[in-house]
Amino acid sequence: MHQREAGPGMAWPGYWTPIGGRREADESARESAVREVREEAGIEITGLRPLPGPRHDLDLPLTRALHAVWTGPEGDLRLGDEGLAVRMVPFDEVLDLKVPPYMHHYLPLLAAATAEQPDQPTGRNS
Repeated sequence: MHQREAGPGMAWPGYWTPIGGRREADESARESAVREVREEAGIEITGLRPLPGPRHDLDLPLTRALHAVWTGPEGDLRLGDEGLAVRMVPFDEVLDLKVPPYMHHYLPLLAAATAEQPDQPTGRNS
């Protein structure tokens, strides 16, 4: 999870959100997600897959929500040049944080989908 700063035009200032951002040039959604995680948390992710639906009513039409499992140590995380903090948070503790309303929609879908995928590597979800 990434704690967002309060900058001009910043969505959800002070909230904890999954790492994300806008696509650059002709990036695919997957390429953008890999770049954003590298920039904001200093780690490399692979095995991205679409977040299970249905989509949240407030999502923008071009928003793509993806999920990856990362198996590295939390000590490898390092805050990039955006935000106040970055950390791994267990599923059952995410909603205890100050999170945007869409997290209350997506987290149960993600937890259910992850439980249904026994072939996924064990690790931390991002």
